[in-house]
Amino acid sequence: MASKHIFISAGELSGDIHGGNLVTAIRTRQPEINISAIGGDNMSSAGATLLYHIRETSFMGFAEVLRHLPFIYRLWKKTLRHIDQIKPDLVVLIDYPGFNLRLAKAVTKRNIPVIYYISPQVWAWHQSRVKKIKKFTQIVLCILPFEENWLKKHGVNAHFVGHPLRDQIEKIHKFSSDDEEARPDYANPYIGLFPGSRRQEVQRHLPIMLETVHRLKKFYPALHAAISIAPDMDMTAYEKQQSSEWIHWLKNRNHRIMQNADLLIMSSGTATLEASLFQTPLIVIYRLSPISFLLGKILVKVPYISLANLIANRKGITELIQHEANPDNIVHEADKVLSNSEYRAQMIQFLKEVNQQLGKPGTSDRVAEIILGFL
Repeated sequence: MASKHIFISAGELSGDIHGGNLVTAIRTRQPEINISAIGGDNMSSAGATLLYHIRETSFMGFAEVLRHLPFIYRLWKKTLRHIDQIKPDLVVLIDYPGFNLRLAKAVTKRNIPVIYYISPQVWAWHQSRVKKIKKFTQIVLCILPFEENWLKKHGVNAHFVGHPLRDQIEKIHKFSSDDEEARPDYANPYIGLFPGSRRQEVQRHLPIMLETVHRLKKFYPALHAAISIAPDMDMTAYEKQQSSEWIHWLKNRNHRIMQNADLLIMSSGTATLEASLFQTPLIVIYRLSPISFLLGKILVKVPYISLANLIANRKGITELIQHEANPDNIVHEADKVLSNSEYRAQMIQFLKEVNQQLGKPGTSDRVAEIILGFL
């Protein structure tokens, strides 16, 4: 009997990380299964054969998508040809809704079952998409606690499996204090900067973040800052402009920075929830192109942009969006976190409460069991 084949589609870095853990969990149970994917280094290392790499597919915002339409068309055609050739037994979609929901429809027409792992955030915007999710998926495996009930109310077969970040954090141990890359010293403030994993995000956020820490340096002369560099990001030009010995440019050190920093200034995204799991105080910022921001104001239906605030359904961490994401506001909030011990303790307690709602470790294993059950 021929080996089963699963096709997985994940268009961004966070999806590739969770997809990589999922591929490992599947192949641990059934090593003979063939897996092809739109993914990245994590999925490739785990044993998936890549059709496209996420460095080609990771862009966001309405204006950015419009600019990439010719590429998206080529990606679409090649993906359908691949699916028609391999005729997978199951397709697993990971977030990336603009592309994946269309793929779900095309795959369903080919009588191939579809599982959506890491639901599109249709509860936040473009809620009409829930009709497509209901029609073109067998089950949606949710990673945020409030998603299951929301989707079920709209007729979707949904199941909360816990958040896969719990597995990653569980594996991490305290790093030694003599690891100078993790933290130069423990006597003085240490701030982590996370400008984002996409080129457009870095261009909009990093200059603001750098200006912020330069201003904070006047209040905290011994301050050090670490910039998280996304795996496929080239920041050489920025590094040449900022050669100060107190600014550290670190690639593949996200968890070290999160664990050791006194404060994180972060672009909105999955990384903010990772930081929450470390219970490190943070400030969330985000800037979009003007047209993307205007359209977002019309379409977005949630009161917060950070996952921690959404999960708690209250504002426990500060969010600064668009013109409010400026050095004056960020410096004010950062100084408050660094100098006001009561304010800092309240934020840490808030993050602890968020963590308790994210389910038990073992998400990738649970998802692998459900997927293999469909085969």
